[in-house]
Amino acid sequence: MPMYAIWWILAAVLVGVELVSGTFYLLVYGTAAAAAGLVAWLGAGMVAQLLTAAVIGVAGTLVLRRWKRGTDRPEFNVQEMDIGQTVQLESWQGDRGQVKYRGALWDAEAESAGVDSMRPLVIRAIRGNTLVLGN
Repeated sequence: MPMYAIWWILAAVLVGVELVSGTFYLLVYGTAAAAAGLVAWLGAGMVAQLLTAAVIGVAGTLVLRRWKRGTDRPEFNVQEMDIGQTVQLESWQGDRGQVKYRGALWDAEAESAGVDSMRPLVIRAIRGNTLVLGN
């Protein structure tokens, strides 16, 4: 079996597995294997084939990591949308209680000792599944 056929079979397997995993890394490696197969089909030696696969694989991985770093949204960014929203008091004792927010009951605590539960309470921070409230 010609070497280019082996590269292309490897590329097809990697891309096929990528369809199941959804990480895009195997797509990069499948592309690198297909390019190495093209170089083999053009008549280049094994060193050129391996170099082609390595260069495309490394470059693609670096590009993909940079792209993923720019598109990842940490969980705290989603939580920042809740900061400043008013909640409805359900029960309160001391500096802890339960409030209703977005149709659900949440545990809550005061951000400081000076929080007055008789005035409107506003979300100041989120710690795990506890809302930190202030006035």
